[in-house]
Amino acid sequence: MRTSLYALGWLMAWGPVSPAFADTPPPPPAPEQERRIPQVAVDVGGGWGRMQHPTTDIPGLRNEVRTVGARANAVRLAGGIHFNMVRGSGRTDWWWTNGVDWYLLGDDVQVLALRPGLEKRLSLTDSLSLGVSLFGAASEVSLATGRISANIPGTGGGDPVIDGRYFQARSRKWIFGGGAGAALQYQLNRWFHTRMQVGYTQFVSQAKNFQVSPVKGPDSFSVSLSGPWAAAYVGVGL
Repeated sequence: MRTSLYALGWLMAWGPVSPAFADTPPPPPAPEQERRIPQVAVDVGGGWGRMQHPTTDIPGLRNEVRTVGARANAVRLAGGIHFNMVRGSGRTDWWWTNGVDWYLLGDDVQVLALRPGLEKRLSLTDSLSLGVSLFGAASEVSLATGRISANIPGTGGGDPVIDGRYFQARSRKWIFGGGAGAALQYQLNRWFHTRMQVGYTQFVSQAKNFQVSPVKGPDSFSVSLSGPWAAAYVGVGL
């Protein structure tokens, strides 16, 4: 009898508790894909930019003369590597940007442009963001001179050939400035995104004093890179 009473007491004590355990919801499962915060982004694409220079004659190889036509703009191969400035905080709104542009102009005139800057990104939707940026600008403009230089001393005899031993010397000028831009970035998935960017760059001066023609003088040719530009990219966030 006493054993039966003990058993009944245990049942009465655990009875109200058991449903409580049964009704307690299980802990939420870990999400399969938590939102990943990228720390570095790499972009590759192309665009258009303002580039102005007049027509000029430049010396070519073997004493011939080539004419370089006037230009008002140029197509550019564009890219960049960007760093999350608030990494570790779960945010992606401040980025240090490093844009690189190579102007597709041929061999006579070559331009390499660098754009380090700071970008603030504003979230418009879960996948779309707007970035506004300020940046500095540094560009190297080079012009073929027609002069031959050698990597390895020649052995004499015959005309030099442009190959691994010989190359055409170039006159190079650096110009500096700054600008501002805006970009729309759309996140395709966890890793990849597309990016449309426009901006305006103002340089302090033009690239000049190349001295390509002794007849026309040292200031006969100059290159201006100041003006608007636009680019489209595909990128990956790491």
